[in-house]
Amino acid sequence: MTPSEKRYFKRFGLLQQKKDSNKYTLLFDAINEQNEYKEQALLKQFKGYDFINNFSEIKKYLFNQIQKALRNYHSQSSIDIILYNYLSDISVLYGKELYIECSRIIKKAKKIATKHEKFSILLLLNEWKRNVLRISHHVDGIQNYLDQEVIKDQEYIACVENESIFFNKSLELTLHLRKKGPDHKITSGVKLPTENPKTFRAKRYAFLQKSMEGYMEFDSEKIFEASSGDVTIFEENPHFIKALPKQYIISLTNLLDSCANKIKYNDVFDEYMFKITEVLDAYSFDAEFIEKERLLVHIIKCKVYSLRGNLPNLKVVRQELKNQYDLTSKKGYKTPDLDIYVHDNLMRSALITEDFSSALESYNDILQLNLGSYREDLQMETRLLGLIPHFELGNWLLLESMVRSALRLLQRKHSHFKLGKLFLEAIKKCICIKQQPKHQTNDIILVLKQLKVDALSITAKRRLADYILFIGWIDSKLTQNSIAQCVFEATKAGYKL
Repeated sequence: MTPSEKRYFKRFGLLQQKKDSNKYTLLFDAINEQNEYKEQALLKQFKGYDFINNFSEIKKYLFNQIQKALRNYHSQSSIDIILYNYLSDISVLYGKELYIECSRIIKKAKKIATKHEKFSILLLLNEWKRNVLRISHHVDGIQNYLDQEVIKDQEYIACVENESIFFNKSLELTLHLRKKGPDHKITSGVKLPTENPKTFRAKRYAFLQKSMEGYMEFDSEKIFEASSGDVTIFEENPHFIKALPKQYIISLTNLLDSCANKIKYNDVFDEYMFKITEVLDAYSFDAEFIEKERLLVHIIKCKVYSLRGNLPNLKVVRQELKNQYDLTSKKGYKTPDLDIYVHDNLMRSALITEDFSSALESYNDILQLNLGSYREDLQMETRLLGLIPHFELGNWLLLESMVRSALRLLQRKHSHFKLGKLFLEAIKKCICIKQQPKHQTNDIILVLKQLKVDALSITAKRRLADYILFIGWIDSKLTQNSIAQCVFEATKAGYKL
């Protein structure tokens, strides 16, 4: 809950419950003070209080009261809540046989639902309209409905179906990318309709689908165009920006991220970064959401500056990311969905600046996260990058154990990640060479040269954008240039290595 939501709840939610309101206030305040919900700590804190014997019921009641307060708080700001409140009013009026008033609310709700393309709600409103017409025997109204509204019902159904299919398609691609990553071919179970997307939301889902397809095809141009289209459709329909400000900000952030792997987009990246910063400064509806999006902008900025080859600037941006992350954490905003991205970018930027101790610290921070199956593709890639600082710091025994563990994980869950297996096998050979008493540096160079040849033979050239740090590190060993310079040269060349 935002601070303003909490204030509203305590003023208007709990105060309505005069009897025993104190115990709910105490419980609410106690939970609010916790960074993470811990029931045992609450039971210990309130030991001796009468309500502790019925704690589960007290929790359930408090939750219901919070839900009621939030519905009231957002009753004029959320289009969905406004429309569902109208539906409740219609149901009450219909039950009271106040059909004229009922029809007036239906007409008012239909105007809002039409403007915001809430077609499933429009179908419900027409159902209520039919009920009113039938029971009131309004002959002219029934005739008008049959002449005009029946066709509209069919249009609403078509729009709902069209929107649902495009949504399901984007959801299918999301699952694939988050579960298996772009290296694995997808078998689609959702067939798109022959007609184009009909609604605002269907068009957005189509842009999202194209963006993810671009990622799977390693096509940065396609990702950028789809993300630009998503922002444009919002700006062509400003009432949707007002109704869905979070979605608009997310679209801007996605557009910013689409610039990240292309040197040609560096200029527009700075332009879009300034634009989204202005938008974030202008909105104050949800402090936690705004802070998380601001943190995401810093993550993307760090990602972009990691490719620019300017180490002093990268070090500044990396520190900015750390500061923003600390600030977000201190404010009590949990960011489990962003933790891995923060630490992953801190690790990558530390590797590029060749601060291997800091890279190892960030890698260990990632290992401490309880991510489960979230972003398995990124977890696997991060595990591989974590080998580099150990390699550079000469932690050969630990590195040997890490390689064995990563190979087992690859075999069990990521057998499609061929480049990962190549990298692990090469590091394994390097470890064996290092453990030989009379090893030569050139022996390791030969292994890394072969690794690069093998990697380029099985990896699409565009796909190298995602593996650019691996390639940059290998090139730094082969050319004796800095990792930053090698990454920049590869990026500037469009990964034509």
